[in-house]
Amino acid sequence: MINFSKDIEGFRAHVPVTKDWAYLITASTGLIPDFVYDGVRRYMDDRYLKGGDSVWAYDDGETGTLGMMERAKAALGRMLGCPAEGIAFGQSATQLFTMVTDGIDYAPGANVVTPGAGWIGSRYAWQKREAEGLEVRYAWPVDGLIRAEQLMELCDENTAAVTVNLVESDTGYLMDIKKLATFCRERGILLFVDAVQAAGALKIDAAEWGADFLVGNDYKWMMNFCGTGYAYVGERVRSLVKHWGAGWMSDTERFNTGKARLELLPDAGRFEIGYPHADGIYGLGLAAAQYELLGAENVERCVRSLGDYCRERALDTPGAGLAYDIEPAACCQIAVVTLDASLGLRDEDFVNAKVFAPSLGAPDAEGRHRLRLSLHYYNNREDIDRFFAVVEAAGKRD
Repeated sequence: MINFSKDIEGFRAHVPVTKDWAYLITASTGLIPDFVYDGVRRYMDDRYLKGGDSVWAYDDGETGTLGMMERAKAALGRMLGCPAEGIAFGQSATQLFTMVTDGIDYAPGANVVTPGAGWIGSRYAWQKREAEGLEVRYAWPVDGLIRAEQLMELCDENTAAVTVNLVESDTGYLMDIKKLATFCRERGILLFVDAVQAAGALKIDAAEWGADFLVGNDYKWMMNFCGTGYAYVGERVRSLVKHWGAGWMSDTERFNTGKARLELLPDAGRFEIGYPHADGIYGLGLAAAQYELLGAENVERCVRSLGDYCRERALDTPGAGLAYDIEPAACCQIAVVTLDASLGLRDEDFVNAKVFAPSLGAPDAEGRHRLRLSLHYYNNREDIDRFFAVVEAAGKRD
């Protein structure tokens, strides 16, 4: 039986690290819940001790790998607000993102619009195409933030696509995706969304928004072991992408070794080439099922409330502050907190208090450390209080 939690308050008991630590770095690497660990361990034990093909356990029975993948796609589709047949798996969000940077032949004279700062994955992918002659237009931060309007202002009649991070990794800024999606849809511009810092924490409605392509990974809010990415590939994009290859998983009759000619699947499964990272996909499906059980609105309300509380504590704690002035609607579960270097804080101060926080690093030009604190639904207010207790104690040292 899969050991899901029926409510958010009880979920913390399923994540062993939280028994001892205030864990505040999910935006870098999330924690593993017991049901993911137990499921993957069962797979490893069976392969090691019994051999043979993989069998995946669910409360209503067992299935093989392809059946497990279909279950995982169905759960992810419900989580992302898109049809299951639009989901494809790959090695990472970044790798899958190259489907739309390298896999689409953009017309001569076309341009694409993307953030010029923040997370480097998609930016690097576009820079490769830029070096090959594609015009890439960059939106640059104003007061540290890149808003939807800045991306929209760079678009013209030759804009083929806009790329956006649903939540910007460096700042915790939540994009007004509905405004941007409406703008793009009305002009026939493709919209590509990186949801790595949002999926599993914030409500996503990819199809309703009109997103053409969306990627996520497994090891942040999806609470999985590293090595599996997933993408929603909308129908409009599906027909445009010239993928980097095809294999037996791409065919309409997987495992039919007697078939003479390839017939690509009509759905996003056509982009899956060979045997998948099966245990990673299983874990993703379980995390998506847990998310659905708890309820998208409940999860988002929980993590955004924790983010708000963290920002309140930062503003109320001497020597602390916030790096960015973000309007409430654009605040989420990531808060970038500043700490005055004059406090004399050391990384070991947090470790000794059992607070798993980002490294302080070198102070900026204004003499402040910047720490990106990120909250999951396995966190609570006591975790945040423990962090700021360390800051307050430093402020009282002679």
